[in-house]
Amino acid sequence: MKYLCLFILSFFISTFSGAALAQDAYIGQFLFKYEGGSVYRVTVNHAKSMSWECIQGPEKGANGIEKPDRLKVADKIYFVSWVEKTGIHVSQVINLNTLKVYSTIIDGKERYVVSGDIVREK
Repeated sequence: MKYLCLFILSFFISTFSGAALAQDAYIGQFLFKYEGGSVYRVTVNHAKSMSWECIQGPEKGANGIEKPDRLKVADKIYFVSWVEKTGIHVSQVINLNTLKVYSTIIDGKERYVVSGDIVREK
């Protein structure tokens, strides 16, 4: 199953590479307000890096600077993926049309799927 998921992700990335790379990736500061009460401040200053900080919820105070892979899927819709220094894998679909975020977080053998609302701060 693991290899099938990796194959599908590889196929998706190779299919949409080139023109679909998010050259015009979303820029600014956002709050990702997840169901369950966790809130993350996400700052994107350019397409090659982003920072995040948990400002509410069980991980309050956790933060990081990431160099994610980004793909533009459609107008104002992005697929974003990275591996944190702790080894946690994060994949997100960010829809700036509907201001929704859908995240899959893999921590060891645990997998969490969460969704939430996006608020643009800047």
